[in-house]
Amino acid sequence: MITENKYRLRLNARIIGYAEETQDGLLFKGREPLWWMRGKPNYNQIDKFVGIQDKFHRDIYEKDLVNYRINAQDQMRKGVILTNEATDQFGILDLESQHFTDLFVSGICLFQSEKMEIYSHLFNHPELEALLDID
Repeated sequence: MITENKYRLRLNARIIGYAEETQDGLLFKGREPLWWMRGKPNYNQIDKFVGIQDKFHRDIYEKDLVNYRINAQDQMRKGVILTNEATDQFGILDLESQHFTDLFVSGICLFQSEKMEIYSHLFNHPELEALLDID
């Protein structure tokens, strides 16, 4: 399950930087992973790290749009990473079937990183946000 508390920081739809909880407090990083920030950045949106990476070793955050495969199927599916409000669990909402599948069951990830790829972010596609009725 999630081993790190990491966050993507946004000012509306613009990614400002990242933050990570450490034993010394919050560590702010710039848009590029190795850039450090001096002081607290100006942000109004926070996306949580879901605990896994895609096939290119990029951290996956809530509201990421992903291409993914289920089991041995060849066809890629499109989904959005969201939080199930009832269970407070991360999952993928399939954009075609509208079916929500939890990422983890009993601490085991149901999806393989090499079968998942981030292709965009929900906040860059207001037409999808409106369609899914997500804020």
